[in-house]
Amino acid sequence: MQRTREKRFAPRYLVYSMPRVRAEIPITSIRPRILRGIRPRREIQRFELLVDELSAVMTRTPAHAVDAEIEAWLGKICRALDLDRSAIYERDSPFDPVRVTHTWKRPKIPPFPPGFNPEKYLKATTDWVMAGNQIVFSSPNEIPPELEDGKQFVERYGPKASAIIPMWAGSRVIGAASFGKFRAARTWPTKLLEQLILAVRLFGSAIERKQAESDRRATLAQLRIASRRNMMSEVVASLAHEINQPLGAILSNLGGLARLLTQNNPKPELAAEAVSNAIEDTKRAAEIVRRVRFMFKAHPEQKSAIGIGALAEEVVNLIAGEATLRKIIVTLEVSPAVKRVIGDRIQLQQCVMNLLMNALDAISESKSERREVTIKVAPEKPGWAGVSVCDSGGGIDPAVAGNLFEPFVTTKNNGMGLGLLVTRSIIQNHGGRIWATANPDRGTTFTFTLPLLQRKQAGVSRRAI
Repeated sequence: MQRTREKRFAPRYLVYSMPRVRAEIPITSIRPRILRGIRPRREIQRFELLVDELSAVMTRTPAHAVDAEIEAWLGKICRALDLDRSAIYERDSPFDPVRVTHTWKRPKIPPFPPGFNPEKYLKATTDWVMAGNQIVFSSPNEIPPELEDGKQFVERYGPKASAIIPMWAGSRVIGAASFGKFRAARTWPTKLLEQLILAVRLFGSAIERKQAESDRRATLAQLRIASRRNMMSEVVASLAHEINQPLGAILSNLGGLARLLTQNNPKPELAAEAVSNAIEDTKRAAEIVRRVRFMFKAHPEQKSAIGIGALAEEVVNLIAGEATLRKIIVTLEVSPAVKRVIGDRIQLQQCVMNLLMNALDAISESKSERREVTIKVAPEKPGWAGVSVCDSGGGIDPAVAGNLFEPFVTTKNNGMGLGLLVTRSIIQNHGGRIWATANPDRGTTFTFTLPLLQRKQAGVSRRAI
């Protein structure tokens, strides 16, 4: 009986114990390897989704908001990849210096050295990256030996692992982006690096769009200044006429005063009046010069609440001498229903001036017997003011009627074709629009609209003042 029990017990013991030993071996050796493979894949998958979101955001971000959006996304990328510091470097052209424009870092992570200049500290490394090469290392020892300045900088200031990626915009490198980890080393899987390169290219496209918009605004600003300066020759005659009036009055008053003085001043009250008149006329002449100088001077855009009717009147007064010389009657009609608009006074003054001078030129060149220009300021529709300049000239040539607001299109013999382009740009920048229509009898009417000042805006303007 004992032998029988032993025979039954021994096989059961062997069957139970041997599978148990076999099961414990793979659990201790394979599981860490499985986990090491799963974590990078999950990180890459999450980062791919983040880059997809970045692509959508950068596509719809307006040019003026690109910088703030990039700052925010540098932080998102670093947090997603457990990185500590990132930066964007930009260069406007191959001949301009490289500069740091955007940065993000975790608390307690060192910032860039004070006054950091990439080309000063890292000349060889910067040239290498700006030539379109990337630098990726998990340890400073992996930095190529030809980039000794980069290795020295990293050993002194830098991270334990980093990826420095050239930033392309189309077919040219306009900068770079760096991503580093200071607390520990890390690897850069190929698929993760591909997504990071894509993110940097998205930054580059957005920055290129921002730079193009900035260049466009700068060009338009130069065109506005050039337009004002080119008009100077046309205003000289008007300026001379305007100043001659107060100068003639000053001369007359001083002549009368001199006669009184030679007669021992028998009428002191007349002498005092002559001096007072001379002083007022001198102030008037100085004000004319000041207005014209300010108009032709470059100045920053300053938008404020403006009475558009009063502004049109200022332009009419400024050009009155020129209209008189050309024997043209200028009439101004301002509706009391039109209140104020928000805009840059000098820019809007320039718009009215451009249209008014065009009207005077149209009448002069057509040699029309009816020599009238009418400026109307009236409500265009609820919430909008309309300013129209109507002339009795020969009208617009149908060959250019559809391209009036395009660059270098002009109906004048000596025109540059920039005035209406600049005028349209200013009006659009103020939220309005401009168009031209042929008059029923003869001549053309140019009209532009501007949004009226709303109550909320008026409250903000008063608080700002």
